Amino acid sequence: MRALLVVVGMLAAVEARGDGGPLGGRDLCARDARHHGAPIDLDVKGADLRDVFRLIADAGHTNLVLSDDVSGQVTLRLDRVAWDAVACAVAAAHHLTITVHDNILLVMRVGK
Repeated sequence: MRALLVVVGMLAAVEARGDGGPLGGRDLCARDARHHGAPIDLDVKGADLRDVFRLIADAGHTNLVLSDDVSGQVTLRLDRVAWDAVACAVAAAHHLTITVHDNILLVMRVGK
């Protein structure tokens, strides 16, 4: 239960500040961002968005926090694309933002 409170506190701080929050987060998908993640292949049809982000986080060997309002399905076919570029493409298609705090990806709706 304590871990849940920490995550909720972090989400509230990010929302309140709008600048990546107290951990010095950065926007993974900023216009000037360069993607250097390991290349992955991903071919899914009508896959749950939350499951796809879990696959991407596994490929990037990073941790993941998904806001409750992240939902939907995605179809994509990508060959040898940097995992962080894949994450940004999926986020853009679903109006999501990805903030990086240390080795944690925080995914939520734009404007939260």
